[in-house]
Amino acid sequence: MNIAIFSESFIPLRTGVAKFTYELAYHLKKRKHNVILITGDFGVDYNFDFEVIKIGRISKIYANGSYTYFILENPLSFYRKLKDILNSYKIEIFHNQGPLGPPFSILSSYFTKKINKNIKTIGTFHSKQMKITNSIKLYSKFAKKFIHYNDVLTAPSLSTANEMKFLFNVNVQVIPNGIDLNKFNPNKGKIKELENNKFKILFVGRLDYRKGVDILIKAFEIINNKDMELIIVGNGPYKSLVLKYKEKFENIKIFENVEDEELVKFYNSADVCVFPTRGGEAFGIVLLEAFACSKPVICSNIDGYNEVANNDCALFFSPENYYELSECILKIYKDNEFKEKLSKNAFKRALEFSWDEIILKFEKLYHKVS
Repeated sequence: MNIAIFSESFIPLRTGVAKFTYELAYHLKKRKHNVILITGDFGVDYNFDFEVIKIGRISKIYANGSYTYFILENPLSFYRKLKDILNSYKIEIFHNQGPLGPPFSILSSYFTKKINKNIKTIGTFHSKQMKITNSIKLYSKFAKKFIHYNDVLTAPSLSTANEMKFLFNVNVQVIPNGIDLNKFNPNKGKIKELENNKFKILFVGRLDYRKGVDILIKAFEIINNKDMELIIVGNGPYKSLVLKYKEKFENIKIFENVEDEELVKFYNSADVCVFPTRGGEAFGIVLLEAFACSKPVICSNIDGYNEVANNDCALFFSPENYYELSECILKIYKDNEFKEKLSKNAFKRALEFSWDEIILKFEKLYHKVS
Protein backbone atom coordinates (compact mmCIF):
# COMPACT_ATOMS: atom_id res chain seq x y z
CA MET A 1 0.00 0.00 0.00
CA ASN A 2 1.05 3.61 -0.55
CA ILE A 3 0.97 5.22 2.90
CA ALA A 4 1.65 8.80 4.00
CA ILE A 5 2.24 9.46 7.68
CA PHE A 6 1.90 13.05 8.86
CA SER A 7 3.30 14.34 12.16
CA GLU A 8 4.34 17.75 13.46
CA SER A 9 6.38 15.96 16.14
CA PHE A 10 9.33 13.97 14.83
CA ILE A 11 13.02 13.26 15.29
CA PRO A 12 15.19 14.96 16.62
CA LEU A 13 12.46 15.49 19.24
CA ARG A 14 12.46 12.84 21.97
CA THR A 15 8.72 12.90 22.54
CA GLY A 16 6.56 9.80 22.64
CA VAL A 17 4.79 10.96 19.47
CA ALA A 18 8.10 11.40 17.63
CA LYS A 19 9.22 7.91 18.63
CA PHE A 20 5.87 6.37 17.71
CA THR A 21 5.85 8.09 14.31
CA TYR A 22 9.31 6.79 13.45
CA GLU A 23 8.54 3.24 14.58
CA LEU A 24 5.25 3.16 12.68
CA ALA A 25 6.95 4.25 9.45
CA TYR A 26 9.91 1.91 9.99
CA HIS A 27 7.82 -1.20 10.64
CA LEU A 28 5.41 -0.46 7.78
CA LYS A 29 8.38 -0.14 5.44
CA LYS A 30 9.80 -3.35 6.87
CA ARG A 31 6.58 -5.05 5.82
CA LYS A 32 7.11 -3.89 2.22
CA HIS A 33 4.67 -0.97 2.13
CA ASN A 34 5.55 2.22 0.26
CA VAL A 35 5.88 4.77 3.05
CA ILE A 36 6.54 8.50 3.11
CA LEU A 37 6.63 10.64 6.25
CA ILE A 38 5.55 14.27 6.07
CA THR A 39 6.73 16.66 8.77
CA GLY A 40 8.23 20.13 9.27
CA ASP A 41 11.85 21.20 8.90
CA PHE A 42 13.69 20.58 12.17
CA GLY A 43 17.01 21.56 10.58
CA VAL A 44 18.30 18.00 10.33
CA ASP A 45 18.87 15.58 7.44
CA TYR A 46 17.44 12.08 7.58
CA ASN A 47 18.81 8.81 6.24
CA PHE A 48 16.05 6.29 6.88
CA ASP A 49 14.65 3.38 4.88
CA PHE A 50 11.58 5.53 4.22
CA GLU A 51 11.47 9.02 2.67
CA VAL A 52 10.94 12.08 4.87
CA ILE A 53 9.37 15.12 3.16
CA LYS A 54 9.50 18.52 4.89
CA ILE A 55 6.86 21.24 4.62
CA GLY A 56 7.49 24.54 6.42
CA ARG A 57 9.61 25.10 9.51
CA ILE A 58 8.94 23.96 13.06
CA SER A 59 8.03 26.23 15.96
CA LYS A 60 6.71 25.49 19.47
CA ILE A 61 4.35 26.79 22.16
CA TYR A 62 3.92 25.86 25.82
CA ALA A 63 0.55 24.16 26.39
CA ASN A 64 -0.98 21.45 28.60
CA GLY A 65 2.07 21.50 30.88
CA SER A 66 4.70 20.97 28.16
CA TYR A 67 5.87 22.14 24.73
CA THR A 68 3.76 21.47 21.63
CA TYR A 69 5.49 21.59 18.23
CA PHE A 70 3.83 22.78 15.05
CA ILE A 71 4.55 23.70 11.43
CA LEU A 72 4.79 27.35 10.39
CA GLU A 73 3.65 27.68 6.80
CA ASN A 74 1.16 29.65 4.74
CA PRO A 75 -2.01 27.46 4.66
CA LEU A 76 -2.43 27.82 0.89
CA SER A 77 1.23 26.91 0.33
CA PHE A 78 0.86 23.92 2.67
CA TYR A 79 -2.23 22.76 0.78
CA ARG A 80 -0.49 23.00 -2.61
CA LYS A 81 2.59 21.14 -1.39
CA LEU A 82 0.48 18.44 0.24
CA LYS A 83 -1.51 18.06 -2.98
CA ASP A 84 1.67 17.57 -5.01
CA ILE A 85 2.94 14.97 -2.55
CA LEU A 86 -0.29 12.96 -2.34
CA ASN A 87 -0.71 12.91 -6.12
CA SER A 88 2.94 12.20 -6.93
CA TYR A 89 3.15 9.23 -4.58
CA LYS A 90 -0.39 7.97 -5.38
CA ILE A 91 -1.20 7.83 -1.68
CA GLU A 92 -3.96 5.44 -0.58
CA ILE A 93 -3.74 5.88 3.19
CA PHE A 94 -3.11 9.17 5.01
CA HIS A 95 -2.31 8.61 8.71
CA ASN A 96 -2.36 11.78 10.78
CA GLN A 97 -0.61 11.78 14.16
CA GLY A 98 -2.49 14.01 16.60
CA PRO A 99 -5.52 15.31 14.66
CA LEU A 100 -6.27 17.97 17.29
CA GLY A 101 -3.14 20.10 17.06
CA PRO A 102 -3.29 23.47 15.32
CA PRO A 103 -2.64 24.45 12.68
CA PHE A 104 -1.97 21.55 10.31
CA SER A 105 -2.50 18.43 12.40
CA ILE A 106 -6.15 19.40 12.62
CA LEU A 107 -6.34 20.54 8.97
CA SER A 108 -4.32 17.84 7.20
CA SER A 109 -7.05 15.18 6.97
CA TYR A 110 -9.52 17.86 5.82
CA PHE A 111 -7.06 19.00 3.15
CA THR A 112 -6.46 15.40 2.10
CA LYS A 113 -10.16 14.76 1.53
CA LYS A 114 -10.44 17.98 -0.48
CA ILE A 115 -7.49 16.89 -2.61
CA ASN A 116 -8.74 13.35 -3.19
CA LYS A 117 -11.85 12.01 -1.45
CA ASN A 118 -10.78 8.43 -2.23
CA ILE A 119 -7.73 8.61 0.05
CA LYS A 120 -8.57 6.97 3.35
CA THR A 121 -7.73 9.14 6.35
CA ILE A 122 -6.81 7.87 9.81
CA GLY A 123 -6.23 10.06 12.85
CA THR A 124 -4.43 8.85 15.97
CA PHE A 125 -4.89 10.83 19.18
CA HIS A 126 -1.64 10.97 21.18
CA SER A 127 -2.55 13.40 23.95
CA LYS A 128 -4.87 13.73 26.91
CA GLN A 129 -5.74 16.89 28.74
CA MET A 130 -4.61 17.35 32.32
CA LYS A 131 -8.01 18.91 32.91
CA ILE A 132 -11.06 19.47 30.70
CA THR A 133 -11.41 23.25 30.95
CA ASN A 134 -14.02 25.54 29.40
CA SER A 135 -11.46 26.66 26.82
CA ILE A 136 -10.89 23.01 25.83
CA LYS A 137 -14.64 22.52 25.45
CA LEU A 138 -14.83 25.66 23.32
CA TYR A 139 -11.93 24.53 21.12
CA SER A 140 -13.51 21.09 20.73
CA LYS A 141 -16.58 22.72 19.15
CA PHE A 142 -14.30 24.29 16.53
CA ALA A 143 -12.27 21.11 16.04
CA LYS A 144 -15.23 18.78 15.79
CA LYS A 145 -16.02 19.52 12.14
CA PHE A 146 -12.44 18.76 11.13
CA ILE A 147 -12.21 15.57 13.20
CA HIS A 148 -14.95 14.03 11.07
CA TYR A 149 -12.73 14.18 7.99
CA ASN A 150 -10.90 11.18 9.43
CA ASP A 151 -12.43 7.92 8.23
CA VAL A 152 -11.11 6.11 11.31
CA LEU A 153 -9.87 7.41 14.65
CA THR A 154 -7.54 5.54 16.99
CA ALA A 155 -5.98 6.11 20.41
CA PRO A 156 -3.32 4.20 22.35
CA SER A 157 -5.44 3.81 25.49
CA LEU A 158 -9.05 3.40 26.50
CA SER A 159 -8.96 6.51 28.69
CA THR A 160 -7.86 8.61 25.71
CA ALA A 161 -10.53 7.06 23.50
CA ASN A 162 -13.18 7.85 26.13
CA GLU A 163 -12.00 11.45 26.44
CA MET A 164 -12.21 11.93 22.67
CA LYS A 165 -15.67 10.36 22.62
CA PHE A 166 -16.75 12.81 25.35
CA LEU A 167 -15.34 15.83 23.51
CA PHE A 168 -16.32 14.95 19.94
CA ASN A 169 -18.98 12.21 20.16
CA VAL A 170 -16.91 9.92 17.93
CA ASN A 171 -15.98 6.25 18.00
CA VAL A 172 -12.28 5.65 18.64
CA GLN A 173 -10.51 2.32 18.20
CA VAL A 174 -7.83 1.46 20.77
CA ILE A 175 -4.48 0.32 19.36
CA PRO A 176 -1.65 0.63 21.90
CA ASN A 177 1.80 1.99 21.19
CA GLY A 178 4.60 -0.52 20.74
CA ILE A 179 8.16 -1.20 21.82
CA ASP A 180 11.01 -2.44 19.62
CA LEU A 181 12.53 -5.28 21.62
CA ASN A 182 15.55 -5.34 19.34
CA LYS A 183 16.42 -1.82 20.53
CA PHE A 184 15.37 -2.08 24.17
CA ASN A 185 16.38 -5.21 26.05
CA PRO A 186 18.62 -6.20 29.00
CA ASN A 187 21.47 -7.30 26.73
CA LYS A 188 22.39 -3.87 25.35
CA GLY A 189 24.99 -3.05 27.99
CA LYS A 190 25.26 -0.40 30.69
CA ILE A 191 26.73 3.10 31.15
CA LYS A 192 30.32 2.75 32.35
CA GLU A 193 30.16 6.08 34.18
CA LEU A 194 27.40 4.66 36.38
CA GLU A 195 29.15 1.42 37.32
CA ASN A 196 29.21 1.47 41.13
CA ASN A 197 27.42 -0.19 44.04
CA LYS A 198 24.86 2.55 44.57
CA PHE A 199 21.12 2.02 44.18
CA LYS A 200 20.20 3.92 41.02
CA ILE A 201 16.88 5.68 40.51
CA LEU A 202 16.26 6.64 36.87
CA PHE A 203 14.03 9.38 35.46
CA VAL A 204 13.62 9.72 31.68
CA GLY A 205 11.54 12.53 30.20
CA ARG A 206 11.12 16.24 29.61
CA LEU A 207 12.08 18.42 32.54
CA ASP A 208 8.80 20.30 32.84
CA TYR A 209 5.79 20.68 35.09
CA ARG A 210 3.72 17.88 33.58
CA LYS A 211 6.40 15.19 33.76
CA GLY A 212 6.95 15.97 37.46
CA VAL A 213 10.71 15.67 37.90
CA ASP A 214 10.36 18.09 40.83
CA ILE A 215 8.15 15.56 42.61
CA LEU A 216 10.85 12.90 42.31
CA ILE A 217 13.53 15.29 43.57
CA LYS A 218 11.44 16.06 46.66
CA ALA A 219 11.02 12.34 47.35
CA PHE A 220 14.77 11.84 46.89
CA GLU A 221 15.41 14.68 49.34
CA ILE A 222 13.14 13.06 51.93
CA ILE A 223 14.98 9.72 51.65
CA ASN A 224 18.39 11.44 51.84
CA ASN A 225 20.41 8.24 51.40
CA LYS A 226 24.00 8.57 50.16
CA ASP A 227 23.91 4.96 48.97
CA MET A 228 21.42 6.03 46.30
CA GLU A 229 21.90 7.93 43.04
CA LEU A 230 19.26 9.87 41.15
CA ILE A 231 19.93 9.70 37.41
CA ILE A 232 17.97 12.24 35.36
CA VAL A 233 17.89 11.92 31.55
CA GLY A 234 16.21 14.82 29.80
CA ASN A 235 16.03 18.54 29.17
CA GLY A 236 13.48 21.31 29.51
CA PRO A 237 12.37 24.36 31.50
CA TYR A 238 12.91 22.61 34.86
CA LYS A 239 16.59 22.03 34.14
CA SER A 240 17.57 24.98 36.35
CA LEU A 241 15.67 23.41 39.25
CA VAL A 242 17.51 20.11 38.74
CA LEU A 243 20.88 21.90 38.63
CA LYS A 244 20.00 23.75 41.85
CA TYR A 245 19.42 20.47 43.68
CA LYS A 246 22.48 18.95 42.02
CA GLU A 247 24.60 21.54 43.84
CA LYS A 248 23.05 20.39 47.11
CA PHE A 249 23.23 16.63 46.45
CA GLU A 250 26.34 15.20 44.82
CA ASN A 251 24.45 11.96 44.13
CA ILE A 252 22.19 13.62 41.54
CA LYS A 253 23.38 13.31 37.93
CA ILE A 254 21.84 14.81 34.82
CA PHE A 255 22.33 13.76 31.18
CA GLU A 256 20.96 15.57 28.13
CA ASN A 257 20.45 14.76 24.44
CA VAL A 258 20.67 10.99 24.88
CA GLU A 259 19.92 8.92 21.77
CA ASP A 260 18.07 5.59 21.99
CA GLU A 261 21.32 3.65 21.45
CA GLU A 262 22.61 5.11 24.72
CA LEU A 263 19.24 5.45 26.45
CA VAL A 264 18.79 1.69 26.67
CA LYS A 265 22.09 1.52 28.59
CA PHE A 266 20.74 4.00 31.15
CA TYR A 267 17.72 1.77 31.69
CA ASN A 268 20.00 -1.25 32.07
CA SER A 269 22.11 0.63 34.62
CA ALA A 270 19.12 1.48 36.81
CA ASP A 271 17.65 -0.38 39.77
CA VAL A 272 14.25 1.26 39.45
CA CYS A 273 12.66 3.68 36.98
CA VAL A 274 10.37 6.44 38.25
CA PHE A 275 7.80 8.37 36.21
CA PRO A 276 5.99 10.92 38.43
CA THR A 277 3.86 12.60 35.74
CA ARG A 278 1.06 14.84 36.99
CA GLY A 279 -1.34 13.84 34.19
CA GLY A 280 -2.16 14.36 30.54
CA GLU A 281 -0.66 11.04 29.40
CA ALA A 282 -2.33 9.15 26.58
CA PHE A 283 -0.05 6.16 27.06
CA GLY A 284 3.52 6.06 28.42
CA ILE A 285 6.20 4.77 26.06
CA VAL A 286 8.89 5.27 28.71
CA LEU A 287 7.16 2.64 30.83
CA LEU A 288 7.51 0.13 27.99
CA GLU A 289 11.16 1.04 27.52
CA ALA A 290 11.82 0.31 31.19
CA PHE A 291 9.82 -2.93 31.10
CA ALA A 292 11.69 -4.12 28.00
CA CYS A 293 14.93 -3.75 29.98
CA SER A 294 13.43 -5.80 32.85
CA LYS A 295 13.25 -2.84 35.20
CA PRO A 296 10.65 -2.33 37.92
CA VAL A 297 8.68 0.89 37.57
CA ILE A 298 7.23 3.35 40.03
CA CYS A 299 4.70 5.69 38.42
CA SER A 300 1.89 8.05 39.34
CA ASN A 301 -1.52 6.41 39.25
CA ILE A 302 -2.94 8.34 36.31
CA ASP A 303 -4.96 7.50 33.21
CA GLY A 304 -2.76 6.16 30.44
CA TYR A 305 -0.04 4.90 32.76
CA ASN A 306 -2.39 2.56 34.60
CA GLU A 307 -3.30 0.88 31.30
CA VAL A 308 0.35 0.14 30.50
CA ALA A 309 1.62 -0.76 33.97
CA ASN A 310 -0.04 -3.08 36.47
CA ASN A 311 0.60 -4.29 40.01
CA ASP A 312 2.67 -7.24 38.78
CA CYS A 313 5.43 -5.06 37.35
CA ALA A 314 5.03 -1.63 38.96
CA LEU A 315 4.20 0.34 42.09
CA PHE A 316 1.72 3.19 41.88
CA PHE A 317 1.57 6.34 44.00
CA SER A 318 -0.97 9.15 44.17
CA PRO A 319 -0.10 11.99 41.74
CA GLU A 320 2.11 14.71 43.31
CA ASN A 321 2.39 12.78 46.61
CA TYR A 322 6.17 12.74 47.04
CA TYR A 323 5.94 11.19 50.53
CA GLU A 324 4.13 8.21 49.05
CA LEU A 325 6.69 8.09 46.24
CA SER A 326 9.55 8.01 48.73
CA GLU A 327 7.94 5.02 50.45
CA CYS A 328 7.65 3.17 47.12
CA ILE A 329 11.34 3.77 46.39
CA LEU A 330 12.33 2.52 49.85
CA LYS A 331 10.19 -0.60 49.44
CA ILE A 332 12.09 -1.65 46.32
CA TYR A 333 15.40 -0.58 47.84
CA LYS A 334 14.90 -2.71 50.95
CA ASP A 335 13.24 -5.79 49.41
CA ASN A 336 15.45 -7.32 46.72
CA GLU A 337 13.19 -10.35 46.28
CA PHE A 338 10.24 -8.05 45.56
CA LYS A 339 12.39 -6.04 43.17
CA GLU A 340 13.39 -9.18 41.22
CA LYS A 341 9.76 -10.29 41.01
CA LEU A 342 8.74 -6.96 39.48
CA SER A 343 11.69 -7.11 37.07
CA LYS A 344 10.73 -10.53 35.69
CA ASN A 345 7.13 -9.50 35.26
CA ALA A 346 8.20 -6.24 33.61
CA PHE A 347 9.81 -8.01 30.67
CA LYS A 348 6.78 -10.28 30.26
CA ARG A 349 4.60 -7.17 30.14
CA ALA A 350 6.80 -5.61 27.44
CA LEU A 351 6.34 -8.68 25.22
CA GLU A 352 2.63 -7.88 25.01
CA PHE A 353 3.45 -4.57 23.28
CA SER A 354 6.08 -5.72 20.77
CA TRP A 355 6.02 -3.67 17.56
CA ASP A 356 6.01 -6.97 15.64
CA GLU A 357 2.47 -7.45 16.98
CA ILE A 358 1.29 -3.82 17.07
CA ILE A 359 2.14 -3.18 13.41
CA LEU A 360 -0.18 -6.02 12.39
CA LYS A 361 -3.06 -4.22 14.09
CA PHE A 362 -2.42 -1.04 12.07
CA GLU A 363 -1.92 -3.04 8.89
CA LYS A 364 -5.25 -4.79 9.45
CA LEU A 365 -6.90 -1.40 10.02
CA TYR A 366 -5.47 -0.01 6.77
CA HIS A 367 -6.77 -2.98 4.77
CA LYS A 368 -10.18 -2.80 6.44
CA VAL A 369 -10.68 0.89 5.68
CA SER A 370 -9.34 0.77 2.09
